[in-house]
Amino acid sequence: MNEHLQFDEDLELYALGVLDAEERRAFETHLAGCALCKSQLSEAQQRVGLLGSSVAQTQPAPHVKQALMERVRLESPARVVSPRTSERKSFWSVFSQPVLAWGCAAVIALVALIFASQARTLKSHLNSLQAEMQTQRDAAAKDRRVAELLTSPQTQRVALKQPTDAARPEGRVYYQPQQGLLFYAANLPAAPSDHVYQLWLVPAEGAPISAGIFQTDGKGEASVLLPELPAGAVAKAFAVTVEPAGGVPQPTGPKVLIGLV
Repeated sequence: MNEHLQFDEDLELYALGVLDAEERRAFETHLAGCALCKSQLSEAQQRVGLLGSSVAQTQPAPHVKQALMERVRLESPARVVSPRTSERKSFWSVFSQPVLAWGCAAVIALVALIFASQARTLKSHLNSLQAEMQTQRDAAAKDRRVAELLTSPQTQRVALKQPTDAARPEGRVYYQPQQGLLFYAANLPAAPSDHVYQLWLVPAEGAPISAGIFQTDGKGEASVLLPELPAGAVAKAFAVTVEPAGGVPQPTGPKVLIGLV
């Protein structure tokens, strides 16, 4: 398979001589150091030749023959050409007329341009499919991590409640130091204007670690899935505070949920 896909579309166009000067220089620079493209160019030149030879032979119009005979008579007055000899002229002698030759070249160039356009369209479609497949693979990988975390025997399950009222908003944390953290909240009112909720992992030693910011939906529900956290951090508690929009490095606002491991 050709490793230089960007030049695939130029093979037939170069063989036909229809690349512009800049494209031709770029292609020839690449061609000087690429044996594979040289080989494929030779094949492309053969295909272009076959296109020319595959043009259906047709009987030229009578005025074409008359014009040809008149030109022969004028250019060679001493030579007598009999009608029988003239009739034996092959189609290819008539095809050599400039108008017909240019017409054939135009047809070949048009076919090559159609092929190049189709190749560009297919390449764009392939790139789109590959990007979509990568997105699906990433989503599937995240789903697998969530399932593994929820089912792992080592996962810590912590219920978070309001410090002063355990009957209203609540949250739940699933935490495994090596696999990550999942957080779900329910019955949590919307954060004040220009503020967000921020989830904190309180380690056994050291300052609280931010596990991300979030907002609730219309039902008062929210989630934080697999935030970036230091690997292996040992937790002694989790908390949710109200902080300015964008979050803060360390908690400053009131605690709305808290749970001990």
